[in-house]
Amino acid sequence: MGCHSIRKAIGGAVTAAFVALLLPGTALAERPLTYGEVLEGAIANNPTVGRADLTRDAAEAAVMGANGVFDPALRLNGNYGRSQSRGFFQGFPFKSNSTSWDIGAGLTQTAPTGTTISAQTTLDRNLSTFTSEFGGLATTETQQDFYTSNANITISQQLLRGLTLSYNMQTVTRAQDSLDIAELTLERTRQEVLGQAASAYWTWVYQDRVATLAKESVDVAAEAARVGTLRVESGDLAPVERTRLQAAVIQAQQNLLDARIAAQQASDAVLLLIGEEPGQAILPATSVDDVLLLELDSERAVEVAMSQNLDIAVAAAQVERARADQRLAKHGQLPTLSATAAAGIGSQQSTAAEAVGGLFGDESFPFVNIGGVFEVPLGNRAARAESMRSGVEVLQRELDLEETTRRVRSEVLVQVTRLEAAQRKVDLAEFQVRLAQETLDAEEALNEAGRAIQKDVLEARQERDRLTSESAKARTDWRIAQVDLLRLQGQLSGTDGMF
Repeated sequence: MGCHSIRKAIGGAVTAAFVALLLPGTALAERPLTYGEVLEGAIANNPTVGRADLTRDAAEAAVMGANGVFDPALRLNGNYGRSQSRGFFQGFPFKSNSTSWDIGAGLTQTAPTGTTISAQTTLDRNLSTFTSEFGGLATTETQQDFYTSNANITISQQLLRGLTLSYNMQTVTRAQDSLDIAELTLERTRQEVLGQAASAYWTWVYQDRVATLAKESVDVAAEAARVGTLRVESGDLAPVERTRLQAAVIQAQQNLLDARIAAQQASDAVLLLIGEEPGQAILPATSVDDVLLLELDSERAVEVAMSQNLDIAVAAAQVERARADQRLAKHGQLPTLSATAAAGIGSQQSTAAEAVGGLFGDESFPFVNIGGVFEVPLGNRAARAESMRSGVEVLQRELDLEETTRRVRSEVLVQVTRLEAAQRKVDLAEFQVRLAQETLDAEEALNEAGRAIQKDVLEARQERDRLTSESAKARTDWRIAQVDLLRLQGQLSGTDGMF
């Protein structure tokens, strides 16, 4: 076998070995994934969204718990006791044995107005036996057995601290504010995850496109090497051209290997974002499509972001909560003054039935009690310190809001510039691809006519392939820039990912 045949066999074996490395022995069925499916999967399965959703649920439960302070309370009570005592009455000793029991039921309700209302009824029995000794001359025994019933209503009203609804409702208000912030944070998390999923999807589409272009380059390079080998054997080309063609095949195969690794990494990133195991065989089912020429108004884009951006919304909600806490802290510096009024009726009879029935008869005895309590800590340092702390908190939250607003405005302006630049890059890249294709066509025609060497054709083809990849990259950059702008404006959704 001649040296020429040996080189040909070695070249064919090397090419076949690389192709065997690049192509799996058993083709796996690739599951197509659309852009909308990835976004919906990210919202439904992404663990970051799941944690934010659980935080919202916990805040919702806290609101229900905070309202529980105004739930009425039912109280049932009962007591039984026995006692003995000894003493002197008008100089003569005596001893007593007492047995007593009582039962009662009450209902208490606290209102947001600082009013506490309590209704209670009781029934008790006292059985006492008194034994007296009169100087050893005589012993007497006296027994008392009576039932007492009561029914009363007590009203207590705060007159200074605790008089306002906002102060009494502060636990509920804070819980509701926390729920509002949790819901805003959940929506912000959804926007962030949607943005990540959208960017990952378009990056995957790009890497898959690069892998497809690399595979086409391998096929074209292999065909060119085959034709070149025939032309060398027929004497139309110098042997060095065959070497260049074979080197181009090897380089194309290396590029394909790199492109497939990058595409696999991009697809794994998509799978992780939608909560699935990496390594699955998936295929992007949505193409980048044509770039829409958008008329961008930077000030209008900023205006939309200022009204809909979730970072700003969360910061603004925290400012409002801090201001509300400051108002409550100022009210909390007041002293406590409460007025209490109680009224009811009682009855005392020899039997339980008569005692209860006596509440509604002429023999019942009414009673009224009015009182008040005034209390103020001397110095009141705790309340004054809380008021100062809440004032500092307001200033901090206002600074956070100002910083967030400036940052979002700057990011929106940057994204508008990026989107405008991406649109121009897409046009330029497509124009360069057309020029590169025309150059390649011309070089191939000259080569066929014997007026150009194969090296020029290879360089023209490599340049066309490079510019085609750059065109796909420009389209991807445009899509990602659009996604980032919509995320800043709070307009991404889980259905189409656009508006």
